[in-house]
Amino acid sequence: MNGTANTRTVVESYFSAWVNKRPDDAYKWLAEDLVFVGPTARYASAAEFRPALNGFSAMTRAAKIIELIVDADRAAMLYECELPDPVGTIHIASFFRVKAGQICWYETLFDATNFRQSQNR
Repeated sequence: MNGTANTRTVVESYFSAWVNKRPDDAYKWLAEDLVFVGPTARYASAAEFRPALNGFSAMTRAAKIIELIVDADRAAMLYECELPDPVGTIHIASFFRVKAGQICWYETLFDATNFRQSQNR
């Protein structure tokens, strides 16, 4: 399997697992030294990120990939995600770097205004 195909498989497998309420399976696709950067938090390891992964998976009602672009060890994904009110349906852009079959860099961007409100309830 070439690098681009491997990256696509890793990212799609990770996405499918957390969307389908299998965060433990999603976690297996994350490198121990994962760096996650998002609009509401930053994590320096997969273990540190795990509670956020579990929480986001649990609150997600549905998600579907709109676009996935892969080049060698990098991927960019735009997806639609349905979350509880007051967030509703949002578009999220995520960027990945894959090394040795696992995600080692994961950055996600979205308007977090309503998301922050939902977390403060």
